[in-house]
Amino acid sequence: MPGIIAGSIFTFALTLGDFISPILVGGAHSQFIGNVIYDNIGTANNLPFAAALSLVPIAIMVIYITAARFMGAFEEIS
Repeated sequence: MPGIIAGSIFTFALTLGDFISPILVGGAHSQFIGNVIYDNIGTANNLPFAAALSLVPIAIMVIYITAARFMGAFEEIS
């Protein structure tokens, strides 16, 4: 079980910031969090909103890694 949790950390960490694949799969009008952040930096030039929205994936990963730590996923790595 700790190995599955450790492997899922790597999987979910990469998918939270992904914005190229949803554009290719879902089209230009897909509303994933990476796309919204990217659009607000490039097109809309709304850096404060993009910075605030980028904290959402960071908070998700902090919560997930903290839960994985309490489940003992990191004792198997060392």
